[in-house]
Amino acid sequence: MEWPKSTLNKLIITLILISLTTAIFAESPYKKNIYRAFIARDMIKWEKVIRTIEASNSINTVDQKLELINYYYGYIGYLIGIKQYTKAEKLIIKGENLITEVLLISPKNATAYSFKGSFIGFHIGISKFKAIFLKSESKCNINKALELDPQNVQALIDKGNTLYYAPRLLGGNKKEALTYLLKAANILEQKKETNENWVYLNLLTIIADAYDKTDNLEEAKLYYEKILRDEPQIIWVKNDLYPKFLAKIKS
Repeated sequence: MEWPKSTLNKLIITLILISLTTAIFAESPYKKNIYRAFIARDMIKWEKVIRTIEASNSINTVDQKLELINYYYGYIGYLIGIKQYTKAEKLIIKGENLITEVLLISPKNATAYSFKGSFIGFHIGISKFKAIFLKSESKCNINKALELDPQNVQALIDKGNTLYYAPRLLGGNKKEALTYLLKAANILEQKKETNENWVYLNLLTIIADAYDKTDNLEEAKLYYEKILRDEPQIIWVKNDLYPKFLAKIKS
């Protein structure tokens, strides 16, 4: 998201953790620009979309609020990845305020609860010491989201990432994580919500990385190839992640 380094790419993949399905944003005038920013790793364009929405004074409905939260979500992950913590914290506060507004209007909104858990996770991303106090709260919100809606893509991916990146001693389980990630991808595919959907494309990238890390190299290769078939212009996979993966399996 500066993303020239593979380690930063992976951190951003972890922090972004994906957002909503694009069904909510199907008619949004901002969806295409965010997608183009994503595949080109152009975070200046991403930030411009955020500023345009904020200046539009049209953040009134639950869907509009969730869309802006989604875009904060991706940008905050980038800012934490490049250690711009002060700027990230300001956006975290904005996002948390919007999440509160959504839950006041829609108190059983599973996506909002999953976002709540994820934004708590951003605090941990800025300061690992906060994990002692906030990890349980983050996990509880994501679990609540799944209780409210077991098919919620945001919650499935957040749950999968929690299992994938947590140490085994703290409940981490990479194979179990894949079941949640694959289920999320399957739901998006069944609903035909994959076209120009940065959420779906990023999810495929996480799945490829998960297969790689669990020594399922053939499956990882298939997913990287699928990503590049779906979107040949995704620069950070085409020029960085996939070539390094190929070099690894040839060595």
